[in-house]
Amino acid sequence: MDTPLFKALPETEKNYLEILDQTYHFSFQEQRLLIEIAADLLQWQKGPLSKWIDEKRATKAQGSRRAKILMKDLQDKIGKERQQPTNYEDFFPETRLPDKYQSILVSTDKLMGRCPCPVEGEKTRCCNLKTLDAVQQCAFGCSYCSIQSFYNSHQIQVVGNLKERMETIELDADTWHIGTGQSSDSLLWGNDFGTLDALCILANRYPDTILELKTKSHRSDWIERQALPKNIVATWSLNAPTIIEKEEHLTASLTNRIQTARKAADKKIPIGFHLHPMVYFEGWQDEYRQVVDLVVNSFAPEELVMFSLGTLTFTKAVLKQLREQHRQSRILDMELTSAAGKYSYPLATKQEMFSFVYSLFPETWKKGSPFFYLCMEDPLLWEPTFKYSYANDRIFEKAMKTAYQGSINRFRKAGNASCPA
Repeated sequence: MDTPLFKALPETEKNYLEILDQTYHFSFQEQRLLIEIAADLLQWQKGPLSKWIDEKRATKAQGSRRAKILMKDLQDKIGKERQQPTNYEDFFPETRLPDKYQSILVSTDKLMGRCPCPVEGEKTRCCNLKTLDAVQQCAFGCSYCSIQSFYNSHQIQVVGNLKERMETIELDADTWHIGTGQSSDSLLWGNDFGTLDALCILANRYPDTILELKTKSHRSDWIERQALPKNIVATWSLNAPTIIEKEEHLTASLTNRIQTARKAADKKIPIGFHLHPMVYFEGWQDEYRQVVDLVVNSFAPEELVMFSLGTLTFTKAVLKQLREQHRQSRILDMELTSAAGKYSYPLATKQEMFSFVYSLFPETWKKGSPFFYLCMEDPLLWEPTFKYSYANDRIFEKAMKTAYQGSINRFRKAGNASCPA
């Protein structure tokens, strides 16, 4: 049982697992599964493991059959727990205070990348999003996010010569949509490091290319201090209040995110929303209805460029990282089903959530603006959700590009603006 995950467990759990193994002589795979379950239960505040082990079930069995009986009973209980909507009523994670982050300027050869959709095949509908890593690391503490694991946990790395790079970089011919929120929060830092000034240079050089800023913050000083080119779109990730409170630590509240987006819309800045990642928890229908109602009552559909839906998706590496961090979280208290080489909810659960949320929007919101889409989801979910689908990635990308550029042109006609020189 000498693994990093085992070593990170409390001594009481390690001792219990060792005694259990000495008694039942589990296989290597069974040992590994026991350690993962013990770690999950502690993160969910549903431990210790001993509460879930019923040794009486194995008293009449002999040899290796004892271990298998014990493991089947445990897996059945955990499976039943995962299949149910996550209960947050009795979950109270410890208060997490902001780390003292140090910002440093770095130079990097790698600035551009691509979205995390699978490279080969069409396991998801991919829009050919390119990414630009102007900043690496985030000061928020979303329990499902792996950014903190990829970079130094106390260090915000900012591309120091970003302005010069934006003045000279040559984009590939197929680059029409760039996202800046893959390795950090796009607007948490505002223009503190001059990143918005630099991105304005790129936006003005490539007026047909859309730059998307994605955030969970409510910082708004950047809205007042400078006008942005109309091909820069500010977007907010939204979620149910319970998930924001208990899983998206240190981020702005739902109300504050919407209020900040309203300020941007009042300045005629193109905006959008991502209801992502949706979580299957007790009360999800009522809370996601609250999200949609707030959006519909705060904005006109033509003020939005896009509205996306998506849910929790993890690679094996990210699952391993999240478990080894031992944060208090119930985000992995879910049925982990294989999905395009990753792990997510079963398709039936996703279909229920996506269809429900989309049905909440008035018909006037479904006539071209905003552009609705599923982010990194199975193509089979499109028809049940929207009552339409795209035959392949190329057709989907073309539809999205046409819709986005149509919205941007509408904003330009309403009043163009550019960053000050």
